[in-house]
Amino acid sequence: MNELEELSILAKVSEIAERYEDCIKYMDEIIKKKKEDLTKEEKNIFYNSYKNIINSKRCSLRNNILIYEKEKKNNSQYMLIVENFKTILENEISDLSKGVINLITMYLLKKLISEESKVFYLKMRGDYYRYLCEVTNNNEQYVEEAEKNYKEANDIAQNFPWSLPIKLALFLNTSVFYFEIKKNANQALKIAKKAIKAVKKELGKINDEENKDIANTFQTLKENVTIWDKE
Repeated sequence: MNELEELSILAKVSEIAERYEDCIKYMDEIIKKKKEDLTKEEKNIFYNSYKNIINSKRCSLRNNILIYEKEKKNNSQYMLIVENFKTILENEISDLSKGVINLITMYLLKKLISEESKVFYLKMRGDYYRYLCEVTNNNEQYVEEAEKNYKEANDIAQNFPWSLPIKLALFLNTSVFYFEIKKNANQALKIAKKAIKAVKKELGKINDEENKDIANTFQTLKENVTIWDKE
């Protein structure tokens, strides 16, 4: 067993054990040492391990903001403590996001990769620029970078079949970016509704292996449209 094979097994076992901090440590090494593109399994481990960590921190930050507003309203003595914790969370999200962006920019996109892989990495880079927007009060540079990555990914994916889960996921996240970051509900709805309409036509062509991912994304898109249409 060579070093990369051992690292891949360690990453997989860490993910199964939900030790995501360990998982990203092994994946970072794989990304930096591997000359070719990640395998499909490695891509999923890379994506899911970082997603679990960043989502946990984003959830903590949202809860922290709610607590802060409550303490502020009551002029509580704990307000400063809550505010300091908010800063810590924002810094952690920022550092984690910049780390992912660096791995994608300096390593993954520089390898010989397929168009599907390029869309996967551009979408993911757009996602992490979006998370940076959330913790920097929509820093103009991060907003531009997020939009640029989503646009480039969409340009490549326009001829992909809707049976590819990455295409629907890209439309979902791009629509969320326009609604939450750009505050452009019309554009968000346009993107989401286009995806919903297209997938309805393609449902019979989607195989069982892809169906679960597409079904979950499709449901989220429909829920978002229902909410956004009311706002």
